[in-house]
Amino acid sequence: MEKTTGPEEAMATGNRQNSESNVARIITHLQTRSPRLGHIRHLYEGSVAEYDGVHATFDDGYSKMLLTTYDYLGLLGDKRLNDAAKEAVDFFGTGCFGSRVLGGSLDLHRRLEQELADWVGREDSMVLSSGFMTNYTVLAAMAGPGTWVLSDELNHASIVDGCMAAKSAGATVRVYRHNDVAHAEELLSQAPADAVKIVVSDGIFSMDGDVLDLPGLSALCRRHGALLFVDEAHSLGVIGPNGGGSEDHFGLPGSVDLLMGTLSKAVPASGGFVAGSRDLIAALRLGARGYLFSGASSPMAAAAGLAAVRVIQQDGAERRFLLERNTKHLRKRLEEAGFDLPDVLGPITPVIVGDDHVALEAARICQERGVFVLSALPPAVAPGTSRLRLNATAAHSPQDIDFACDVIVEAVRAASEQSGN
Repeated sequence: MEKTTGPEEAMATGNRQNSESNVARIITHLQTRSPRLGHIRHLYEGSVAEYDGVHATFDDGYSKMLLTTYDYLGLLGDKRLNDAAKEAVDFFGTGCFGSRVLGGSLDLHRRLEQELADWVGREDSMVLSSGFMTNYTVLAAMAGPGTWVLSDELNHASIVDGCMAAKSAGATVRVYRHNDVAHAEELLSQAPADAVKIVVSDGIFSMDGDVLDLPGLSALCRRHGALLFVDEAHSLGVIGPNGGGSEDHFGLPGSVDLLMGTLSKAVPASGGFVAGSRDLIAALRLGARGYLFSGASSPMAAAAGLAAVRVIQQDGAERRFLLERNTKHLRKRLEEAGFDLPDVLGPITPVIVGDDHVALEAARICQERGVFVLSALPPAVAPGTSRLRLNATAAHSPQDIDFACDVIVEAVRAASEQSGN
């Protein structure tokens, strides 16, 4: 006898089909928001098996010279950092057992926070589990009804998402044209007199490599009584006579009210931090959900970060000299080959090719020939500005840079010919 389907089984089947349909629609939604990587998606997801600071051996067995790492000062693998991390593991174990407010705070975290604050000339700082989490959490925590947030149109995704969270909390969010202080003032002038005003900007912009107009923005904020929040992820340790970031570069100490930094770039550990007045940081510790409800950073990361801050203050000048030398050499070689590069201060070197396919194919050819570079595509950059996003570090040699430039020039040429450009 043929089995009949009862109402409960029919309902279960229908629910399962609806669930599968929802998953398919979610996948489609995600794909529409993602770069079109096509057949070379694997170039972005290779696993590193070995790394010596300049070259990485991937899981496919091939060794490639890295021209994408954020280890700007070449400190990753430094014995002083490694020894500090190992000592922390021996003393505290491999991880913390809760959020910072639920017993996860170590005296190591507090020492790191105080030395970070001292480094950037602030009263206190707060360390979170990642740089992205830091920007997102702080912006979301500070905003609410009656708050106006102004953000540069080329700010990092963590700031963009933090602004979205601020808007959800009732804040008014406005985006000003890139580094356009006059436009920022035009927008800020529209805010009610009693509004809480926040202006947020990258220090060095992550895709173009240029520096914010700190003199203009700080003066704007003083005129309008606004708080200035600057993300120094790509500038701290890198620019300025003392490696102090944009304030140090422009000679404007204390011009930033709230300074964000990362512990995964010039400082090669993990996490992020925000530094400011003691009262503001104390309020954020109890009002920032990403701090309250996230696990504390590991003892190894905190110890490595603390050691790195000390090393940077000890021999950062020499490492910044090497970074600047290698960056200038990289740009000189590429300009001699005919590339039109923007005149930027920091280590990020965008080679804009325009066409998505050219950028993707050039990255593939580079990797095949032993140079690990990646392309940046919309929506990470504006349509028509797809690029290879490069950066040298203090660990590269001039010979490394020469080899990389030879490969890059030939790769872009070959990719352009394939596309008929």
